[in-house]
Amino acid sequence: MDMRWDDLRYLLAVARQGSLAGAARELRVDATTVGRRLAALEKSLGTKLVLRGARTLGLTKGAEAVVARAREMEEALRSLHGAVADEARVEGSVRVAATEYLAQALLAAHMDVIHGRHPGLDVELVVGTDVVDIQRGDADLALRLVAPRGDALVVRKVGELGFAMYAARGYLRRRGAPRPGDFRGHTVLVYRETLTSGAESEELKRLTSGGRRLLRSNSTAVLREAAAAGLGVALLPCLTGERDTRLTRVGAGVIAKRPLWLVLHRDLQRSPRVRAASDWIAELCRRERAGLAGEGSR
Repeated sequence: MDMRWDDLRYLLAVARQGSLAGAARELRVDATTVGRRLAALEKSLGTKLVLRGARTLGLTKGAEAVVARAREMEEALRSLHGAVADEARVEGSVRVAATEYLAQALLAAHMDVIHGRHPGLDVELVVGTDVVDIQRGDADLALRLVAPRGDALVVRKVGELGFAMYAARGYLRRRGAPRPGDFRGHTVLVYRETLTSGAESEELKRLTSGGRRLLRSNSTAVLREAAAAGLGVALLPCLTGERDTRLTRVGAGVIAKRPLWLVLHRDLQRSPRVRAASDWIAELCRRERAGLAGEGSR
């Protein structure tokens, strides 16, 4: 049996309209085409479907059963098209995981862009230093400094994040500017060692040799506010430090650069809401490339 759905459409139109001419008007073809397609359907099914009268067409009992099933198929296709159309609209919620400073200084600062493009999309920012499990569905997207591993993940480098030392101007007036490798007489505010790589930690120790480690934290905001209050010289992402008018970059310039990775689950690549958020983040990272990397200073 070589039956095509397109031929069933002609039978449904005839059932609704009761004539070749009416079916032709519904389908926007000529009556000859309707007749030919009905004949092809009858041949494929091996049974007569329509009873031709002078001006109208009637259905055989066999045709009525076929029409009932065809209507079910038509409704299923209509529902499918509706579901696809709904999914194609960028609506709903998307969860994005990021560290505190990336969420604040990069994503939240430019949230108006994605909401302007997609008013029906709600963005939920999952903020923290803990690594969320994309494969388990803890978030739809993540912006990370360490590339995760997993067959189900799509990992894309979208930029680099630079880190430098910053201090309040009042602190520098009191203590003077420290020199790389000689931080004697200075206090240092840094991340907990678990948040830096081994190489970065060693480089930081070398550059700030002689300084007192007055504060360690896993919070960029804590380090920034402590530095702004004049407590010491803080290691901060350039994205944050450069935009805080209370601070100035000091010391050896950019101490380290970390790759920035955009991560999502492979199954969500085709989701319009996830794709819209992913494109927005990637575009944002490209546009803010220099600021993220710490290229240039105030």
